[in-house]
Amino acid sequence: MKEYLRVIAEATNTEEWSVLATIIHVEGSAYLKEGTTMLFLENGKTIGLISPGCLEEDLFFHVKEVFASGICRTVVYDLSAQNDFSWGQGMGCNGKLYILLEYVDEKMKQNLRKVYDYLQQGKKILHIKKLTPDFSVTASAYITETGHFFGHLYDDISDYVDWNLPTGTNLCHLLYSQIYSPQNKLIIFGAGPDARPLANYAAELGFLVTVCDWRESLCNLTYFPKAEQCILGFPGKIFQKITIHENDFVVLMTHQFKRDQEILSYLEEQNPGYLGILGSQHRTKKLFRQNKIPPWVSAPVGLPIGAVGPGEIAISIVAEIIGVMRQKQRGNRR
Repeated sequence: MKEYLRVIAEATNTEEWSVLATIIHVEGSAYLKEGTTMLFLENGKTIGLISPGCLEEDLFFHVKEVFASGICRTVVYDLSAQNDFSWGQGMGCNGKLYILLEYVDEKMKQNLRKVYDYLQQGKKILHIKKLTPDFSVTASAYITETGHFFGHLYDDISDYVDWNLPTGTNLCHLLYSQIYSPQNKLIIFGAGPDARPLANYAAELGFLVTVCDWRESLCNLTYFPKAEQCILGFPGKIFQKITIHENDFVVLMTHQFKRDQEILSYLEEQNPGYLGILGSQHRTKKLFRQNKIPPWVSAPVGLPIGAVGPGEIAISIVAEIIGVMRQKQRGNRR
């Protein structure tokens, strides 16, 4: 999740020559979609994946040509053909991939540093590339959600600024567009042993994890080494330190009824994108002091996979969060 953050960070910090590979167009089906990025370094190191591992070796030969010339190019892999000389043989895919290879020069590094800085500030970036008929790049512009433009600007760029477009290439206008979004945040209230696998799984998938609890013996980085932060204190103190936004995900799992009610009184004033509550529906109804659970609450939290034990429950919760996140992305596109 948000693999492009790792790619951008490496591209801007490395002293090695590098080439950025991006899937800019897919016809048919493919394992990975438009917007997937991968970085090739001259020393042979790579960051990210552009396929399940079946294209990278061949793609590196094309990358070497970009290293030699400094000129971007687009490589097309037809995974649908079924002859012995095609990429479709035995791969199980049925699509055609257009992969753009760009040499990362100093100008691109400067632009990517700005992208990274804006993302760290929690701001989205719209990236638009103007293409030629052979899918070379003639201009590359970036627009922040606050309206700041940078990169290689062109006169009619404002005509193509559309935050609702799906990532990919518009063949009619020969434009590639992609939205870079900040890392998703997961705030966990409750630092019991069952919260530890949830924090670990979420962090491994790219979430910025915050754990909140009033118990110093539980709420610390010793038990949550992959969390971005652990906030110690009772709910009133915690909510003085954090602000929950509409794209944030929240899970309530303190196992203490009165404390859960206190936390909920603050959460109802906020607008989290997702709130999951551990426990039965009966318990959750009592938390809200009513006979029904609000539609914006998931309770019991997690997908109903028959999970047993902290590890499986954590997997069911992370899976549900990913499902909600994907639904929002599709909804935004519509």
